[in-house]
Amino acid sequence: MTIEEALLRVGEELKKAMTAELKSNGSYGTGQLASSIKYEVRQQNYEYDLVRTMLKYGEYVDKGIGRGPGRMPPVREIMEWIQLKRIPVPASMTIESFAFVIARKIGREGTDPRPKPFITPSINRVLQTTGKELLSEAGVNTVLANINGELKDVKITT
Repeated sequence: MTIEEALLRVGEELKKAMTAELKSNGSYGTGQLASSIKYEVRQQNYEYDLVRTMLKYGEYVDKGIGRGPGRMPPVREIMEWIQLKRIPVPASMTIESFAFVIARKIGREGTDPRPKPFITPSINRVLQTTGKELLSEAGVNTVLANINGELKDVKITT
């Protein structure tokens, strides 16, 4: 197995782990965030980078960056969320009016900024288990996990 093949398999394992973590911490709604997680290998000279991309709000979920007060979110998205979560609509309201009230409150007060980490725990778990084995098969002994503001998760120097 080549280093690139091993890294792509590590990326697959990371996506599975992140999806499982999103489900376990209550952040899995429509599945759009989980399905947006992609990994690709970039090579330059003797360095390999396993680069993650995903929807921007994944960072907000992971770090707990809530939506601050200011603007109302789109009512249509709130309606979809109500249906997805099967939230009971008060008998005196339509789903649209209920969604409007929720959107207005979010616009006034913002949203809950509590973090629901799914990136770092998944990276740590995969790099200690499956990822370590896959990379070892490819002859890689040194793996540097780069978990910062960039989208790079794993850097390997051969």
